[in-house]
Amino acid sequence: MRRDPLILGAGPAGTAAAITLARAGHRPVLIERSAGPTDKVCGDFLSIDAIEWAHSLGVDPTALGGEPIRTVRLTHGGQTAEAALPFPALGLSRRTLDAALLRQAENAGAVVRTGQTVRRLNRDGDRWCVQIDGQAALTAETVFLATGKHDPRDLPRPGTRQGAIGMKMYFALAPNAARALEGATELTLFPGGYAGLQHVENGRTVLCIAVRREAFQRYGGGWAGLLGAIGQRSRRFAGTLEGARALLPRPLAVAGIPYGYLASPDGLFRLGDQAAVIPSLTGDGMAIALYSGQKAAEAWLSGMESGGFQDNLGRTLAPQMRLAGLLHRGGTGGPIQAAAVPIVRLFPGLLGHAATHTRLRRPARLAS
Repeated sequence: MRRDPLILGAGPAGTAAAITLARAGHRPVLIERSAGPTDKVCGDFLSIDAIEWAHSLGVDPTALGGEPIRTVRLTHGGQTAEAALPFPALGLSRRTLDAALLRQAENAGAVVRTGQTVRRLNRDGDRWCVQIDGQAALTAETVFLATGKHDPRDLPRPGTRQGAIGMKMYFALAPNAARALEGATELTLFPGGYAGLQHVENGRTVLCIAVRREAFQRYGGGWAGLLGAIGQRSRRFAGTLEGARALLPRPLAVAGIPYGYLASPDGLFRLGDQAAVIPSLTGDGMAIALYSGQKAAEAWLSGMESGGFQDNLGRTLAPQMRLAGLLHRGGTGGPIQAAAVPIVRLFPGLLGHAATHTRLRRPARLAS
């Protein structure tokens, strides 16, 4: 009999795998570097596919306080276009979602070890050797790698040196600004990047920004300079944040996000952002995380090797990743960015079309 897999990372991808394996009678070991629930740089938008996968794992995002999102707004300079989302969506923080999924994994029977940082992961013959701070090394026949945007030492994903910078902050908006944003996710385009605003649970508003590295440096290389630069180009953005109170001591940040990355087989079951990094403006990262975690566990249970799983996952995700990549490149600068709002005003259905075709379709299944 094979030994139960070792899962590195207790975000949505890792916990989805752990829940699926534990429900099948296994006792996977789930290792997470954080000692308790934490905020993460992205992932507060849950599309219909993410909501459905969360439900299948025993978590109800609405019961957790998820804020309904019905429309999407696109702004550039002084122009705004709006369209209805073609599917239900929710705003829910990663802290809340991750904590609920981790509870489900524990209740299902997974062995959860928090506050443990993986320093090295390397192949030793037919096993993986995992070195953890302050602990004896672990060995495993199978490793599910679900460490999100953080790469293990010696196993970096290609493109991280030139990748984008992601930043995030939670705010308490002024009452008028909060009412104006209710039920919407608002995407502000600016030279070199885009900024997304939406409500999440407990009356908070989240701001997530993806910006090219060179543009970030051009704006001064800091949070205040970046907000100021976006506000100078968009009075609407500046007005939304006027009188807002930051709810974190400092913004969350991560550098080197390799948008468009798709993993190749390397002996690991790569999940979530370790398998594919879809541009943030699509809002489908959480669905990919939950889907890849569940399908990886099902593949392992069926006897599939990691290479076959990774190939099949890549084929499943490739169409939406290609379209998302085109939208990301157009959304971060150049003439397409400037023309985006006028085009959407003329053809509002384009926003819905883009939203529909940059996400997973629930019937899609990995071959066994």
